[in-house]
Amino acid sequence: MTPATFSTGRVQVNKTIAELRDLGKAARLKVPFEQLGAYTPTNRDANQMMDRVRQLLIPELLPERTQRMGASAFAFFRGTAELMEADLGAQPDSTISTFTCGDAHIGNFGFYASPERRLLFDLNDFDEAGINPWEWDLKRLLVSVLLAGQANGFKDKKLKQFLPTVVASYRKSIKKMFEQTTLNRFYPTNEVEKLVQDSALDEDNSNLLTAIVGRANKRDSEQVVRKFTTLDIRGNLCFRENAPRTTHVDDDFTSHIAAYFSAYRQTLRPDVNLLLSQYHITDVVRHSVGVGSFGSRCYLLLLTSIDGSHLVLQVKEALPTRRQGSKEATRITVALEQTEGQRIVDCQKILQSASDPFLGYFAGTEQSFYVRQFRDMKESIDLTQLDWDQFQTYANTCAWTLAIAHCQSPTAAMIRGYLGSGKSLDEALANFAWAYAEQVQADYQSFISYRLA
Repeated sequence: MTPATFSTGRVQVNKTIAELRDLGKAARLKVPFEQLGAYTPTNRDANQMMDRVRQLLIPELLPERTQRMGASAFAFFRGTAELMEADLGAQPDSTISTFTCGDAHIGNFGFYASPERRLLFDLNDFDEAGINPWEWDLKRLLVSVLLAGQANGFKDKKLKQFLPTVVASYRKSIKKMFEQTTLNRFYPTNEVEKLVQDSALDEDNSNLLTAIVGRANKRDSEQVVRKFTTLDIRGNLCFRENAPRTTHVDDDFTSHIAAYFSAYRQTLRPDVNLLLSQYHITDVVRHSVGVGSFGSRCYLLLLTSIDGSHLVLQVKEALPTRRQGSKEATRITVALEQTEGQRIVDCQKILQSASDPFLGYFAGTEQSFYVRQFRDMKESIDLTQLDWDQFQTYANTCAWTLAIAHCQSPTAAMIRGYLGSGKSLDEALANFAWAYAEQVQADYQSFISYRLA
């Protein structure tokens, strides 16, 4: 049986904004803020769930993945989306579903180029994306803010006072989005300068912003070629080996690269597909990145144009969400993975203010994949280098941006109704973050004892 295509039907509506807001208010009466902010531990074996996810990954890369996750509680949190999603599924929820990132921690936001070559700030990881209660994203962001702040050595007293303002930033952004028309909400401009202006951020952080813009403008495919490639003994350009992270392999993907590249091109806009007809494949290498996704099948594809210039694409395995992968009955098969690439790409196009024109997908004989341009004006914040004021600015900007993404779903008007105008939600969700951070710390210590002892 062919798997069903990922569908947007669950978030389509046939009511007015006013009617949807009333439904949101009614949902608040059924699930008040205090209930949404409570956390009740669940009966699950964290190490067992993580082991099931590990079974989906490349065995030789697991030791380094373990080391990366063991670096701190925040690093562990980044690599274990399956645990929090399972725990959230056992808690009361707002009953309002929207398109969610699924892993909206503070490290999964960043800078990248729009098709018009403007620098944008937005969510940048969608492996866990899908349709879920809206607050799951916000709760994951809040917990990550707390853990990242603690890793930076910021005092708990400061963090306790700050967390409610992150929720407030989300609330204010939702409100501002609904001061606009439906079409204007569909065309949000997440240009860096406009985000700073709209969210009333402190201009004292302009030096940080200027440095980021400067670095991002230097990152393109030619810069990647200079950094990641060399000449082989025949004088041909190829990717530089750095095993096990970067290595040439002989597997299903590399053996069928021409056919897969052709299938990928069919999912692109006609103009982008035509553009790629001017390129040929020069080299392909397996290149692992990140924390949670480290160990999945991820490749770099070096393309050379008829004029001798280059384009580097990143090809990533589109695994089922890690919550699904952590279930005991799950067995990863070709049929199970077949539509995962489409899910990730569709969600990214919905949630981002503008998406990479090279974003596409294909199904292989053994796995499903999605494709994007590698490091095109992409830049991320090194959280460990932020001082307290910069950290606050960045966290609030992430919350503001998350709300813009959620407003791409027609059900967002229900979120607006649920939030209302009060501030009690801010404290309630901050309380959840503190309670859940204790769960993360307990899971982290268990992981350290289990894997690194």
